[in-house]
Amino acid sequence: MRCLLLLLCAAACWAQRQPLQFDIQWVNPPTNPPRGVRHVILKSPSMNQDVGFNLYLPPDYDSSGDRRYPVLYWLHGAGGHESQGVAQAALLDKAITAGRVPPMIMVIPNGGRRSEYRDWREQNIMSETMIIRELISYVDSHYRTQPAPFGRAIEGMSMGGNGALKLALKYPEMFGSVLAIAGSYRRLKLDGYYPGIAAPQQEWVSKLAQWYSPDDDVFTLADRNMPRFGHLRIRLLIGTQDVSFQDSEVLHTWLRDLSIPHEYEILLGVAHNTTAYYERAGIHGFEFQAAGFARVR
Repeated sequence: MRCLLLLLCAAACWAQRQPLQFDIQWVNPPTNPPRGVRHVILKSPSMNQDVGFNLYLPPDYDSSGDRRYPVLYWLHGAGGHESQGVAQAALLDKAITAGRVPPMIMVIPNGGRRSEYRDWREQNIMSETMIIRELISYVDSHYRTQPAPFGRAIEGMSMGGNGALKLALKYPEMFGSVLAIAGSYRRLKLDGYYPGIAAPQQEWVSKLAQWYSPDDDVFTLADRNMPRFGHLRIRLLIGTQDVSFQDSEVLHTWLRDLSIPHEYEILLGVAHNTTAYYERAGIHGFEFQAAGFARVR
């Protein structure tokens, strides 16, 4: 009887969940792409939908014969799309040209506005499946990549920071390193309150909290999959003025207590601003990823 009551209660709670409505434009070419950046359209089988992504190729790509390159996947924030990250591609190009990091490819997918890089089958939004099962194989088959974990890294900012870390912890065999910047890691409560978020966004966060899943929770994934992290390099970056500062502190402590090796850097005075993070620590982040690529045999 007790089990039946629990099942009925769970079914009732499920039925009362507020549906999520997404406003996603899947193809968004950049207006003035930086050097080396081209916009590509992928036909996603899981969504039967064209999805745009930006691809950066290093300066020597066309003249280097059959040389293969490591790939850095960069994930945008909640309000963005694939062209939000072209500024980071321009910074990477400068770092490569200056000899600060070796040549690499950068891929900037459109993960869907506010998708949390999750699959939402009812709304035909399959951001996780699209990236993990479709985009990576497309890039590996169409460009001269190093199709192995040590030749593949992922990073992102805000929703992209959480998404990058989630995908790396969920599929550690696919990535050699991950950089998560100012991620929204919090396990949202049912009231959905999230300090620092503007009032119009609180309603969205409240609805999102009702759809919590342990399969999309970096805390659960870290605990569950840590025996598979032997090769995975993890770096967290957060600013003291960022709305997600406490979230990063809690996550850092969680990883430390699980004895999961990771880097953790705090930037004094930095708020939730992508430009500020990359001005202060962008090159260091690229160097971190390059060190992971250096392990390719």
